[in-house]
Amino acid sequence: MTGYLLRRVLQAAAVLLAITAAAFGLFYAAPSDPALIACGPKCDTAQVEAVRAGMGLDQPIASQFFDYLGGLVTGRTIADVDGSPIRCAAPCLGYSYTLHQPVLDAIADRLPVTISLAGGALTVILLLGVGAGLVAALRRGTAADRLLSGFNLLGASVQIYFLGYVLQYFLVYSTGLLPLPQFVPLADHPGRWAAGLLLPWLVLGFVNAAVFARLTRSQMLETMHDGYVRTARAKGLGTLRTHLKYTARGAAAPLVQLLGLEIGALFGGAFITETVFGLGGVGKLAVDAVTGNDLPTVVGTVLLAAFFVVVFVTVADLVVAWLDPRVRLT
Repeated sequence: MTGYLLRRVLQAAAVLLAITAAAFGLFYAAPSDPALIACGPKCDTAQVEAVRAGMGLDQPIASQFFDYLGGLVTGRTIADVDGSPIRCAAPCLGYSYTLHQPVLDAIADRLPVTISLAGGALTVILLLGVGAGLVAALRRGTAADRLLSGFNLLGASVQIYFLGYVLQYFLVYSTGLLPLPQFVPLADHPGRWAAGLLLPWLVLGFVNAAVFARLTRSQMLETMHDGYVRTARAKGLGTLRTHLKYTARGAAAPLVQLLGLEIGALFGGAFITETVFGLGGVGKLAVDAVTGNDLPTVVGTVLLAAFFVVVFVTVADLVVAWLDPRVRLT
């Protein structure tokens, strides 16, 4: 297990390094004048030159990239538009001249929104998706199975922005059954925190639960015919206990891998959901950075999303290796 763990960690580090290089090259090396884009149209020539020197854009591209990597580890000093030095602490994701703050600080201010949204949506995904898949598999061919198949089709077909606006209109503006989505810090008022995020949780969870329901059903049905499950039944173990103890564990590996990818994507920023409901999370920050040509923030949010995806996928692979020792041999 130790060797497999070391291989997966090294692979994750290599993937993150490749993503960092790709993002840096795309957003810093590709534009004709990234200093002018980062500084903004209101900057004069002297300010643009100060930004270019502060970001290290007057150096060879290789030196720029290694300086950026060094900033992620030890921090770096970046010049403001007036030439004054700004210390960017590690991990330094750059300095936003649009927001006038380090990118990491901008992300940290909005990360609680994204974590709250991702955590609640993940709970809905597991309850609806995995729960519906288990019921459909255990009730194969019944009315419940057909009903849940329709649920899967609907969830896989509907889009977040369409469902979000429709439910918001009927449940918030027309009937008042739910409060207007907003973020209230959990420590300030737990009740208002949950109420303000309930509708985004339901929308994001419902749309993504269909994939888990379909995969859970197919994996459960496939595992039910394995020899060790039939042996457990032959020894007199009850049907429900057999499926919960043996079938579910045998079907868990693909679900855990998909869950790792889903968690990484959710924590990286639910871009569409945050935009639809006006939540100021990391996803909304990334959208605003793209529309405002805020290159440092764009790169920072891309790297954050990549970090969450790679980390949670790696954790999921380790869990799968624990569930199925055969994976460690690959």
